Amino acid sequence: MKSVKIKIIGSWSGIDLAISILKERYCVELCEDPDYLIVSPLCDPYVYMNYDCVRILFTGEPLVPDFNVFDYAIGFDYLTITDIKGKNRYYRFPLCFRDIERIKKCGTGMTYNQAKETLQKKAYFCNFIYGHQSAKGEREAIFRALERYKRVESAGSFLNNMPDGKVVPFDEEKIDFLRLCKFTISCESISFPGFVTEKLVDPFFANSVPIYYGNQLVESEFNQEAIINVHSFSTLEECIERIIQIDQNEELYIKMLMAPKLISEDYLENMYNGLKAFLFSIFDQEKNEAYRRMRYYAQKKHEDCLKEYTQLYNSAEYHLFKNRKRIMRFLSRTVN
Repeated sequence: MKSVKIKIIGSWSGIDLAISILKERYCVELCEDPDYLIVSPLCDPYVYMNYDCVRILFTGEPLVPDFNVFDYAIGFDYLTITDIKGKNRYYRFPLCFRDIERIKKCGTGMTYNQAKETLQKKAYFCNFIYGHQSAKGEREAIFRALERYKRVESAGSFLNNMPDGKVVPFDEEKIDFLRLCKFTISCESISFPGFVTEKLVDPFFANSVPIYYGNQLVESEFNQEAIINVHSFSTLEECIERIIQIDQNEELYIKMLMAPKLISEDYLENMYNGLKAFLFSIFDQEKNEAYRRMRYYAQKKHEDCLKEYTQLYNSAEYHLFKNRKRIMRFLSRTVN
C-alpha cells in the first residue's frame, strides 16, 4: 500500500470524508512535513502558503478556488479546470453531500403510511434556526412573511423568539427539533449558483419540508417535488401562498414527504464515486508529478506576495498595529 504524507489546514467534515476515502487505498500519514496539503478556508489567511508541496483546497464555503496557488480543488462551483493534458484539476462536491450514509437513508422518501404517521407527530408549523443574518436579508424576509400567517419557532441566536431565549445548538439537538416542525426555513447565507449546504439536507434528515433559498440551480440535483424552492416563484408572496396551501392540505404535505429527495436514485452514488476517482487520480501519481500550478514568472510573484503577507500577518508588529487601530476606533466612538 502506497504511503502518502498529508497535512490538514483548517477543519470541517468534508476533509474528514476525503481522508477516509484516501485510507481505502493508501497508508495515510498525517504529519508536519507533508508532500500534500489539504486545506479548508476555515483557517488563518494564506497560512497554507508556508508549504510548497502539492496543495488541494476542499471548500464548503462560497470561496472560488485560486488555481494560481492550489494544484487541485473540490468545491461547490460549476467549473471546468484542466491541465495541459486535459485532466481535471477540480471536482464539484458541495457541502450538502458530505453526510452520504444519512442522505441514502432518507433519500428515497416515505411510504404513504410512514408520511401520515410522521405528520401526526408534528408539534410546530415551521422553524427558523440561524446564528446571524443573511447577506441580503432573504432569510429574514421569508421569516417575517411566514410570521404574518403563523408563528415560526425561531430557535437560533438570531431573531430568537423562544421561551426564556432558549437556543437550539447546531448538532443532533437541532435535527431533533426539526422533527417537530412541518416546515424548515432553509436559506443559505448567500444565493450563488451551486452553493448548497447542510441547510437543505438537515430538514430531510428530520422529515421536515425545506423552504429553500440559495442555489438557483438546486432542482438540477434535488427533486422539486420534495422542496419548496423560493426561486421557482415570481414573488415571495406567491411562495407564501403555496406554503399556506400545503400547510392546510394534508394530502399535499404527505405527497412531499413521500417524494424522493434527489433527481435520481444513483445521483449520490455517482457524486461519491466521482470524488473517489478524482482523489485517487491525484495521489496515484508520483508526488513530483502531481503539481499543476505554474510556479514560474507572474504566478511565482503571486505566490511570493501571499507568502510575504502570511509572514506579516503572523508577526508581532502586525498584531500590534491591528490592536492600535482597534483602540483608535474605540476612542473615536467614545469621544463622539
